[in-house]
Amino acid sequence: MEGMQLAFQHTYPARPAAVAELFRNEDFLTDVAQHAGAVSHESRVDADHTQLRMAIPAPSDVAKVVGTTVSLEIRIALQAERADGVIPGRVTVSVPGMPVEAWCDTVLSPEADATHGDYRGEVKVRIPLIGKKVEAQVEPFVVRAFRGIEQRAKVWLSA
Repeated sequence: MEGMQLAFQHTYPARPAAVAELFRNEDFLTDVAQHAGAVSHESRVDADHTQLRMAIPAPSDVAKVVGTTVSLEIRIALQAERADGVIPGRVTVSVPGMPVEAWCDTVLSPEADATHGDYRGEVKVRIPLIGKKVEAQVEPFVVRAFRGIEQRAKVWLSA
């Protein structure tokens, strides 16, 4: 079963190595959680990946089903920088306790003094009969999460 396709691009005002380093900064992750309106969060950074878990207020259209908050887990796994300056990786977003997952293969490419981030993946909701309909409701939520990370990264990298 194939999910709803995701494809978007980000631009960051720094080279890929600086972007990757920022994604491994726990203070940055706290900032992302705060700007997402998280009521609680925790982060973990290790050699292989970065993980941000947070509870955020549920959108009104799904609060009746999931409650007042939604747990969200974002995992960023970036590989080493290649000789051409490109950093590939994968970002996954999951909703613990729910049959929802999203992932994007990520390519951070140098572009002058900036970075072009290319994200391609999909959202899957594993609920028989209504999964596709729920995917259409979840997709904008996932895209907003990625956009929020981009916006905060631009602020941090411009400082």
